[in-house]
Amino acid sequence: MNFDSIILSAVAAELNSRIKSGRVDGIHQPSPLDMVLTIRQGGGNHGLLISAEADSPRIHLTSVKRPNPKTPPGFCMLLRKYLAGGRLEGVEQVDFDRILHLKFLAYDGERLTLVVEIMGKHSNIILVSAEGKILGAVKPVGRSKNRYREILPGRQYLSPPPLNKVNPLAVRPEELSHMLHEAFEGGCPDEKRLASWLKDSFTGISPFIARELAKRSEGDTGRLKDEFLALFSGVREGEFLPVIISDDKGRTVGFYAFPSLQYPEENQHERPSICTVADIYFNTALPREELEDAREEFLSRLRREMEGRKRSIDSMKETLQEYQGAERFKEIGELILSQPSLIQPEAESAELTDYYSPEGNTITVSLDPRLNAAENAEAYFKKFRKALSGAESLKEQVLREEGELGLIEKVLKSAESITKTEQIEELRKVLLERGIQTGKQEAAGGKAKPEFEGYRIQKITSGNWEILVGLNGESNDYLLNRVARPNDLWLHVKASPSAHVVIRTNNKPQTVPPQVLHAAAELAARHSESKHSSLVPVDYTLRKYVRKQKGGPPGKALYVNERTLFITP
Repeated sequence: MNFDSIILSAVAAELNSRIKSGRVDGIHQPSPLDMVLTIRQGGGNHGLLISAEADSPRIHLTSVKRPNPKTPPGFCMLLRKYLAGGRLEGVEQVDFDRILHLKFLAYDGERLTLVVEIMGKHSNIILVSAEGKILGAVKPVGRSKNRYREILPGRQYLSPPPLNKVNPLAVRPEELSHMLHEAFEGGCPDEKRLASWLKDSFTGISPFIARELAKRSEGDTGRLKDEFLALFSGVREGEFLPVIISDDKGRTVGFYAFPSLQYPEENQHERPSICTVADIYFNTALPREELEDAREEFLSRLRREMEGRKRSIDSMKETLQEYQGAERFKEIGELILSQPSLIQPEAESAELTDYYSPEGNTITVSLDPRLNAAENAEAYFKKFRKALSGAESLKEQVLREEGELGLIEKVLKSAESITKTEQIEELRKVLLERGIQTGKQEAAGGKAKPEFEGYRIQKITSGNWEILVGLNGESNDYLLNRVARPNDLWLHVKASPSAHVVIRTNNKPQTVPPQVLHAAAELAARHSESKHSSLVPVDYTLRKYVRKQKGGPPGKALYVNERTLFITP
């Protein structure tokens, strides 16, 4: 269930009703793209969640407490600097688009706007000054990503480019009639065509609300006009009737700002607050949907992998059946050697007595006319040895494939009862230890594509941070030159051979917690010749200050601007 413009309008109305004029008592950033503002109003605290996550961007009041990192990220510190102690003067929706402006009066009298853009992967949270200058954003966007609209400190804030659609809150009845007549010339379009027209013609009309209006009008354009005007009149007046939507088992599957004809009436449960239904959905239904999607994806990959293994095993067993005739090559070679007088020079075949046949029949043997009798016999012996060797190797491969197939079948059975996403990753690791890839790096054809192109690089997570460790010289070079980004942190034991260690920073090296840096330094120390020392100096710097030594051996690098940690392995 996506946050569309009607839901956002309902949220704006509720925020103005419940927390307008409230004081900002706390600001936290529990995850890289989620902000929680604590607003003090009416004698109580209200948690305002704002998320710029691509798959679930949203803004609503929340009662869910979220753990916060020990070290606040940079954007969190920026908001604390400007907004802490300030007052929320009001919330405005921009042109019925998926953009909210939260207007604040800072404690020092400065007026600021927190812009919340709910736009899928382009969602963002941006702090803007009274003069329209960007002070910071949770997702900075440089010129290389968007030439029209840079979202960087000091730049002038620009709204997303207009879509040249009509604002449904401002359309007049006669204008709507004219638009309908031009589009359908008085005809009665089907619901699908009507929904498509609504979505393409008006700002903020999501596929959901387009289908809803089409269903309510049953293809009658006159009725559509009445339903359209009534709906958006209610939106203008702030007349919402939020519902939480459940399936036949009573599980939450969605929510909306008013009851919908797209769900059975008995599955829609009215609530007084749009924020309440949003909070219920995003903290119960969404995690369950994400789990179900992840589990189904994992099961599908396992089934494809299992079917691929079965086909491979069947093919190898067919080849083994062919190899069972390899003994005949040896017999023919011996028949040639025992009857050399019957082999004519440059003959392509010969009639030989088959001593291995109980009846002593005569057989026709194919020959290479370029070879003499002894050489033709050796050619048959070579075929025998090759087939014998191939059969042994193939038997080992069949046993290995059957063992892996058995493991996949066991994991498949376990995966069907998964209740947590963490369990999927645990099962992935079990398979990965046997070299069976079931992650997103798998190619479309079903063949596993090794992560890091097969280089030996260990991946470790510490909290929300990813640490990579090169396990040999070639892997260190690959990690340095192909994987690490300029603002990732790079670590190496001072003046001693060691693994290259990289902390992926998402372009925010200043936000890496000290405990994560220490954990990475310990990994560098443990993968070094100094691992038995009582105290190991580990240098760290940004990747952009590291370069491979020209002509040096694999893994040899030079660096500057380093700092040093002292680690006891």
